[in-house]
Amino acid sequence: MAERDIELKFEDIKFHETDVGVRGVFLKNFYFDIESRELDKMGKWHVKDGSLLIKGNEDLIRKRFNFLLNGKLAQLQSLNGKRATYIYEGLCPLIGSLYFGIIDRDTNVIEVRPITGCNQNCIFCSVDLDCRKRDFVVSVDYLLKEFERVAAIKLEKLKSGEQIEAHINAQGEPLLYSKLPELIKGLHDTEGVGTISIDTNAILLTEKKVDELVAAGLTRFNISIESLSAETASKIAGVAYPLSHIKKICEYIATKSQILLAPVWLHGINDDDIEEIVKFGLELEKIQSKNGIVQKAPHLGIQNFLSYDSGKNPVKEQSWYKFYQFLEKLEKKYDIRLKLKREDFGIVKCKSLEKPFRKDDVVEARLLCPGMMPDEFLAVSEEDKSRIIVIPDSREKRIEKKIKVKLTRDKYNVFYAKVA
Repeated sequence: MAERDIELKFEDIKFHETDVGVRGVFLKNFYFDIESRELDKMGKWHVKDGSLLIKGNEDLIRKRFNFLLNGKLAQLQSLNGKRATYIYEGLCPLIGSLYFGIIDRDTNVIEVRPITGCNQNCIFCSVDLDCRKRDFVVSVDYLLKEFERVAAIKLEKLKSGEQIEAHINAQGEPLLYSKLPELIKGLHDTEGVGTISIDTNAILLTEKKVDELVAAGLTRFNISIESLSAETASKIAGVAYPLSHIKKICEYIATKSQILLAPVWLHGINDDDIEEIVKFGLELEKIQSKNGIVQKAPHLGIQNFLSYDSGKNPVKEQSWYKFYQFLEKLEKKYDIRLKLKREDFGIVKCKSLEKPFRKDDVVEARLLCPGMMPDEFLAVSEEDKSRIIVIPDSREKRIEKKIKVKLTRDKYNVFYAKVA
């Protein structure tokens, strides 16, 4: 039987020929490289329209390539040059880490974190992504499956009329997640979900993307914007900040959806800028009114800068007393309310997830993969495999190795441990 070209085509991978072989671009923001010699062993090959074609026996080609592909996905890189890990069902749980997955802080809000990495380099970043050596991206199907499970538990405990908010945020920029429309659609279709919000710096938004996300079910854009001065905004963002684009896209969002401006007050850097953002928020409110958009949440969510040991700290953290004084002056001047409470966003207490272990417990853990920080590993307990355990400084580096660890944190089902 004559050999024929076997087309290797994948929904989430696009192949491109390079000088040394083939690059597979995975979920638009990640990649792996295959050398020519690795493909030559399978047969004559070429790339066409994002697919890889190899001449030979179909069963044999697909078997060999799938084996090769699994190895390459384990060597994934993000486009920012960091190593990356693709999280799929069977690799590790989605609860237990702040990096990715599902976070439940005992309210009706379920945080959804599909990806790490950012297109800005903010001077006040609470996690300082410059120090983090690895990125993560989660399978959309796995993320939705786990979200639906947690939402079902939570829904049983909510009172009549109370709904779940799915809040998409990230240690970085969630718009980098190529499966975002599918994620939003799945969240929208989950029983009990009444609000779907997203935190974004809006740089990657276009009118077409806004329409796509709103059509999928997104109900509110929370825009991180620290200044309406291009110079100051660029200084804070650590990149050339496209202020004109951001303002235009915010105005467009106001014709389609709810929008909240969420600046961080950096005392001594953007004090006067916060007032300009307040005025811009009032303008957006008028645009919404003209277009019949009902805003169920506040238009402005000014945040106090908080310092973190693991973050960037360009200014001194201000006391809550001084922060509220700062807000009160703006409230009086513009006759608006800026000192907000959970109730303003429809947030209610709702404990749902039990903790399989507690702080100070000693458990046997199996290493799954490296974490974001140097020497950090993610692990799972051999007694309860439903939670991730983050080990910041593991002496053991071998994947699948079992070690004894002592839990140092258990708040909100986020677990940290040290080697026992």
